[in-house]
Amino acid sequence: MKPHILFLIFSILQNVILYGQVNHRKSFQVVLEHDEVGKEISFGRSKQNNYDSLVLVYLGDIKTKKGQYLKILTSRWYWGLSPRATNRTIVFNQKNQYLGDYYLTMTHDVPDKIEESSLVFINNNESDCTPSLITKVSFKMGIPKKFFLKCRGHSGDNYSFAQNL
Repeated sequence: MKPHILFLIFSILQNVILYGQVNHRKSFQVVLEHDEVGKEISFGRSKQNNYDSLVLVYLGDIKTKKGQYLKILTSRWYWGLSPRATNRTIVFNQKNQYLGDYYLTMTHDVPDKIEESSLVFINNNESDCTPSLITKVSFKMGIPKKFFLKCRGHSGDNYSFAQNL
């Protein structure tokens, strides 16, 4: 391969690695340390036509049957020219250390609250789903590897837990 082609490929890969991923870890820690359940906290870094806004909500703690405390944070990151959204439910341990997350398809797919040891998802009128349909995902036995979020009848979405921040 010619040297100038290798240089071009290397430059593109370097830019993707350096600028393609945004690290929100500091923002997560600020919200976790703030420790206000249900409060929406926004972090904006938008510039001219390039939208960049992070909206975080600390839902609270869940205690598992084995006594482990899990801290749950929802994240909606609006980015790009359109803008688009990346939605996650993020799980931390009692020491605010990242354990993993669920990438969610739509902004209205983030959980609304915690009841006992379950995440509670309530369908809202923004979606094509059955309004007020409730899905509860239990964390009593630990972090579920995957769960099914109901939408209408037997339809919905499967979400898997990933450990890659």
